[in-house]
Amino acid sequence: MTFLAIALGLAMLIIVDSMLTGIDQESFDRIINYETGHIKIFDREYREDEENMPLDKSIDNPAALITKVGTDPDVVGVTSRINFRIMLSDGIDQYPAVGIAVNPADDESVFLLKQAVAKGEFLKGSEEAMLLGEGLAEDFGVDVGDYMTVLTRTKYDTYQAIDLRIKGILKTEDPKIDYAAVVIPLGLGQESLDMGKGVTEIDIKLKDPARIQEFRDMLAKDIPGMEVATWKDLAADVIAISQAKRGGTSFMLFSIFVIALIGISNTILLAAFERTREIGMMAAMGMKRGQIVRLFVLEGAMIGVLGSITGCLLGILINIPFVKYGINWGFVMRDVGDIGYRVTGVSHGVWNINMIVIAFVAGILISALTSIYPARVASKMEPTEALRKA
Repeated sequence: MTFLAIALGLAMLIIVDSMLTGIDQESFDRIINYETGHIKIFDREYREDEENMPLDKSIDNPAALITKVGTDPDVVGVTSRINFRIMLSDGIDQYPAVGIAVNPADDESVFLLKQAVAKGEFLKGSEEAMLLGEGLAEDFGVDVGDYMTVLTRTKYDTYQAIDLRIKGILKTEDPKIDYAAVVIPLGLGQESLDMGKGVTEIDIKLKDPARIQEFRDMLAKDIPGMEVATWKDLAADVIAISQAKRGGTSFMLFSIFVIALIGISNTILLAAFERTREIGMMAAMGMKRGQIVRLFVLEGAMIGVLGSITGCLLGILINIPFVKYGINWGFVMRDVGDIGYRVTGVSHGVWNINMIVIAFVAGILISALTSIYPARVASKMEPTEALRKA
């Protein structure tokens, strides 16, 4: 029973960690590829009111800054966007959403929106058209070629209504896009929102993601009038969830430790009391207490070895379909709402070799360590008393 408890506990630990780590990685990738890029540049006061997406706190001359950043050899691509609040209407119903005005000419150098068009085509130039998230399209029951009305306010807080044809449907697996986003050309957005040549953000993709913080610090010094933020600064909610997940993994390890502590201690104590004659004989023949202790610790360690091997193999076997095929969360994610993670459909597990090794070693060490106390109890039996009781 102790062996099975350890094996099942370690197998569950490997599987849960695999799925949560996979969700972490997919969420981070979608945030970078669809929402933030590696680095964003804002007007200095923009992030103070970021939730309301203020249009009056914009970068009024982005062209010079884009040219300057784009010449850096560490930069793969640079683009600009306008984010704004909207009400989306089909003439009967209205739904709050987010408008994203993108530059079709260079958006692909930073983001993957173009590759995420599941139906229809990507935007061109400043045409009066939109891309609609898959979830919004389902809610309204519309498709490519249909028209919808975007209701918003301009930079000067005047009302604006734009009738746009749906040119494409986006399927990104990012709920921020699929369930709540309308994408329009940047030129159309600038004209309709009275932005002139202004944008609310400049987005940057780097060759080496490991240098994000270093590049951010360097860029902040070069453009002191702007605020420069990394994707980690902008995705603090998801990172906080990821850190909480690590706490959950630690709790699972602690639970396995408790199982081993109780189970193995009980197993070794029972073994000691059932073998009082053998203990007495070993002691009478001159075996020292330390040798008797090592004998029972080895027995506990063997339970840990068998449990760890079985648990790791079982966890790996069960995890194979999770890594290959994943789990489809689509049937619950829309009803659950925004929980921070960027998951709308299938998420895959990953092979976390470090966790498998930790689980294997921890199972053995915990089993061996928890055997020490009952082994010491067994070693303290007096030879004559042990033989007499036997």
